[in-house]
Amino acid sequence: MYSCYSRNMSSHSPSPAMPGVNLGGWLVLERWMTPSIFAGTDATNEYELSKTADGRARIQQHRQTFIQEADIKWLAQAGIRLLRLPIGYWALDDQSSYISAKPQLDWLMDMARHYNLQVLLDLHAAPGAQNASDHSGSGKTGRIRWYQRANQRKTTQILLDIADEYGGHPALWGIELLNEPLVNTRRERWQLWWWTRKTSRKLRSKFPSHVRIVASDCYQPAWWSGCVGSNTLDIHHYQCFSDTDNQATSLTHHSQVLDQRSDKYRDYAQQQPLIIGEWSATLPPGIASDDTEYAHCQSQLAVPANVDAWFYWSYKTESPG
Repeated sequence: MYSCYSRNMSSHSPSPAMPGVNLGGWLVLERWMTPSIFAGTDATNEYELSKTADGRARIQQHRQTFIQEADIKWLAQAGIRLLRLPIGYWALDDQSSYISAKPQLDWLMDMARHYNLQVLLDLHAAPGAQNASDHSGSGKTGRIRWYQRANQRKTTQILLDIADEYGGHPALWGIELLNEPLVNTRRERWQLWWWTRKTSRKLRSKFPSHVRIVASDCYQPAWWSGCVGSNTLDIHHYQCFSDTDNQATSLTHHSQVLDQRSDKYRDYAQQQPLIIGEWSATLPPGIASDDTEYAHCQSQLAVPANVDAWFYWSYKTESPG
């Protein structure tokens, strides 16, 4: 029932991965990353915050101060070459209670060009919410309505609008269709695959050939590898959320996991271009310390990634999470 259209990428070069960071918590709020913005409110997400008495003013102040030119300059001097920028479906225009982020988006693209950086625009929050997280675009955390056809059509149009606005910008490295869409059923998997295929074809004509169209692996890389055509597949690599990760008691265990994943990534990279759109040094509380997390970070950088680029999550937070 589910056929995959794939391209043989066996000649894909295993050149060193381009280093990048996510600018998370800036244009799409996550309460754990910037708790001070939510202080004194019951709001759990950006939509709820915008409905509070001074919420819109808080959001605007945060956008103007959280990421500044000094940050971009520092990243460029540190050797970072790519920025993954999470944006919401309200990025270009006000949507419901969401506030357009176009001034900041324009600024970031021009600032990236000035410092010879490139940007992956990541649709982190889609109409109807593509996952159950507080950063997915739902006014109510946990409600997923993206699989309604109207929301899928709206998402496609928003991506086309973004392509019209920034497709020719010299700092654009790529556009990510959806961040971490949740797939619970075979029907949803089919819907997402078909939507990805149709939307990618519409977008391709909007971009120069070097600009990438990126599709999420939905935390199911074994299934999605080979199913995204000429698109780039985005894998997110964390070792602090699953039951297996939380049962681990030593850094050695996590190093073994890294070796195993490296082998898998090499296999996936034969099917299509591959990136690690998010990864972190964070470990489960039982073994986490500054020293072990630093060692874990260095281990991840030392293991051959077999990917074209990686993006650390995230550049800046107010708290360790």
